[in-house]
Parts: sequence; C-alpha cells; structure tokens
Amino acid sequence: MADNYCMLRGVFAMWCLALASVGCSTSDSPQGVGDQFVQAYYVQIDQAQALEFTMGLARERLHQELQRVAALRQGSSLELARPQVSYTLARTQPEGQQILLVYDLTISPPQVKPISKKILLIMEQRREQWKVLNFTETDANP
Repeated sequence: MADNYCMLRGVFAMWCLALASVGCSTSDSPQGVGDQFVQAYYVQIDQAQALEFTMGLARERLHQELQRVAALRQGSSLELARPQVSYTLARTQPEGQQILLVYDLTISPPQVKPISKKILLIMEQRREQWKVLNFTETDANP
C-alpha cells in the first residue's frame, strides 16, 4: 500500500513538473513572443498585429510596410491569395542581453512550388517583456 502511495505521489509530481514546464514556454518567454510574431507576420500576414511584439528596428520596419500596403489591404482579394505557412523553431542562441531565434519557414502559395526560408529574430527584454528587436529572412538552401 505504501509503495502504491509513493508511486502515485511520484506520478503526480512528474505531472505537475510537466505542466509547469509547459507554462514556462508561455507567451511572455522569448520563444513565446517569437512564435506569436511569426504567426502574426508570416502566417496571418498582419503587420498591425505583429507590431505589438516589436520594438526598435522591427517596429520601424512594420510601420513602413503598413504605409506601403494600406491601399492593397482595402481590396478583398488578400484572403484568396493567402498562402499556407508552417514554421518550426530550429535554434535558440543567447547573445549577451539578446536571444537569437532561428525559424525554418515553409510558404506554400496556391498552385506554386513551396518556398523555404530561414527567419532570424533578435529578441530583447525591456521592462520584463520580450520583444522582437529586429528580424531578417533569407532563402533556405534547397
């Protein structure tokens, strides 16, 4: 009986630890914010939503893009042209006060061969919040 109790406590403790570790990858972690940015910017193609996860150069870049695409967004054909986009976090690398996140991104436009990209996000924490400071994208090697 005591062995069963200890085993149940151990299973419960492991379950709690697993649940806590899932909580650590929440939206306020570098990866959580990075994932939300990639989802908004690359998957939803929504620069305005992506703005909330940025600061510095990334924020300036998105403001400029929003000005350039304002007229295009008024048309209704954007939703029809939206490609399928999938991504995975390939690497995390601490660099002093910053954390670099590298994502593998696959863009699958309708009736066109998929496009592979590498996305680099430079993350920095300000006032207890992680933000995308800058981002770049390059074509992935075939």
